[in-house]
Amino acid sequence: MSTSPIPVATFGKDPKVAEQVREKLLPDIEVVHCSLTLDSALLELPALCSGNLQTAPSSGLGTNAQLTTSDSDPDASTRKVPQAIFFGGGFTDDEYAQISSAVHALAPQTHMIKVQKRDVLAAGSFGPNPDTIAKIYRKKMAAALAAA
Repeated sequence: MSTSPIPVATFGKDPKVAEQVREKLLPDIEVVHCSLTLDSALLELPALCSGNLQTAPSSGLGTNAQLTTSDSDPDASTRKVPQAIFFGGGFTDDEYAQISSAVHALAPQTHMIKVQKRDVLAAGSFGPNPDTIAKIYRKKMAAALAAA
């Protein structure tokens, strides 16, 4: 029996780390959209999480980025709405609050999952370790889904 991966969006500031973590989350979690700036996150994530599948990531990262925005595009039906937003390192509490508020205004069911430096350190890693970050995201996502 095959199950589809859980679609998520990410907000982080380092595209290299974002891509490495994206690879480590597969096959059970699929990063469909990646925002690298607060402005892009505030513009793109609320629309996307509320079901606007014409919202392509300005970063060019994520599986939804590979699809065009044409209504007649046959691949548009394969775009996915994120069930969660994963916050990576480098974000501030204010950025988290702004993005969470904007997304929840349109898509209150969206889970907000954050991994900060202290989480990585507590897991025994130093620096942005993609394996550790992916493991923490999986654990927090499972807890969020269980609580829903």
